[in-house]
Amino acid sequence: MPKPAGSWISFAALEPGLPTNRYLACNPSICEAAGNTGNALDFAYSATDVAAALVRLQPDAEQRELPNGDIQLRYVAVTPIARFRDDVDVLIRPTGADASQVAIYSRSRIGLSDLGKNKSRVETLAKQLEAELAG
Repeated sequence: MPKPAGSWISFAALEPGLPTNRYLACNPSICEAAGNTGNALDFAYSATDVAAALVRLQPDAEQRELPNGDIQLRYVAVTPIARFRDDVDVLIRPTGADASQVAIYSRSRIGLSDLGKNKSRVETLAKQLEAELAG
């Protein structure tokens, strides 16, 4: 499976005015510089449980834990027909013993427009996570 391009991203440093070939679902508490974006996801599960669910959905995801307790994952999504490689980064922030908030940043490596693919990928991942956690 292909590896994500570049280094780990900083969600706090993502800026507003993202190009049309990206989609960010994040709240200002995580993405401080990004301004208004799609909303982050709230789960009534621990960050560890959410990360484990994501790894079950995306077994090739790379994972690391940040000093503040956030869990960050990243993986490459490959489009079905054209086989384009898109990078997906996920940040899971613990908000309580059994609660977490999830930010997702999906972006295409090439092209000026993704025709809505990154937004639909984020929405699909959110539904898959909910189903996986509900078990």
